[in-house]
Amino acid sequence: MTVVAEVLNRKGHTVASILPSETIRTAARTLTDRRIGALVVCDRRGRLAGILSERDIVRAVAMHGADALDMPVEDLMTRQVKTCRPEDTIKDLMQMMTLRRHRHVPVCNEAGDLAGVISIGDAVKARLDEQAHEVAVLKDLALVR
Repeated sequence: MTVVAEVLNRKGHTVASILPSETIRTAARTLTDRRIGALVVCDRRGRLAGILSERDIVRAVAMHGADALDMPVEDLMTRQVKTCRPEDTIKDLMQMMTLRRHRHVPVCNEAGDLAGVISIGDAVKARLDEQAHEVAVLKDLALVR
């Protein structure tokens, strides 16, 4: 069973983050430049403070118009962030992501430090790779018999 740590070891531990005081305009530019769907919001000490997704920005623009772009990230970010741990299985993580409708989940180690971010795309790819491996093993076993 694939665990989160294995996925992070393959994709990397880089976390795209932003300060709560930055503007939504800056966040939108960062999301576009990096071609990602969410930013982890960290305080000045690097501690997790929230998460801001493309959906959060779209919702704000729908409610506030162009003025939303000048709002601080802290006004729109999700503060109650659901995280996972490196030892969690991808299968369990996918279940949580599906039930809670989260597309991005920060990974925190035992000390609470950020270790990376797993997207739903990362999780799906890991599960597909895992299933492809299982199919190959079963085919090999069938050939042996």
